[in-house]
Amino acid sequence: MAGDEKWVRWNTHHSTQVDVELFGNTLHLAQNPNTNHLGTTVWDSSIVLAKFLEKNAKKGDFARHRLKGKRAIELGAGMGLGGFAFALLGCDTTVTDTAEVISLLQRNYENNLSPAALRGQEMSNSAGHVAVQELDWSNLEHYAPVNPPFDYVLAADCVYHEQIVENFLRTVLAMTHSKSTG
Repeated sequence: MAGDEKWVRWNTHHSTQVDVELFGNTLHLAQNPNTNHLGTTVWDSSIVLAKFLEKNAKKGDFARHRLKGKRAIELGAGMGLGGFAFALLGCDTTVTDTAEVISLLQRNYENNLSPAALRGQEMSNSAGHVAVQELDWSNLEHYAPVNPPFDYVLAADCVYHEQIVENFLRTVLAMTHSKSTG
């Protein structure tokens, strides 16, 4: 890189809030960098996913007109950014994570995409419905309450231990149908 240019990270794992501009709006995502749980912070991969969806909102497989009325689930949603981006494209989206993460994920939904948060904003008429639910991939009893199958399965940087791959795969298969996209 040239002398004055610097690499800038999108977020920091030391702050309690990350602001992300998406579709002309700023999402204010609460996070907790002081826990040992990896899901309580906004990871760069979720920002990349959200920005990819924003860039492709007018064309291709993730165009707004293709997502409107479809159903999506985000596995290991963390602070919810990827799923929120899908919802802003008109897709009804369920964002999921483990019990340790749900309260922050719920707060981010309430502060950014709940009917009260959207009231008076341009995106209120086009956003899909968002549901926040606990989903432990190793607990088969958690599967039915999220109401599968889904048209889309989202996951951004949520498999970080080899031992959870089998549970992750079982969950993806349980959440999909023959025409699902992941």
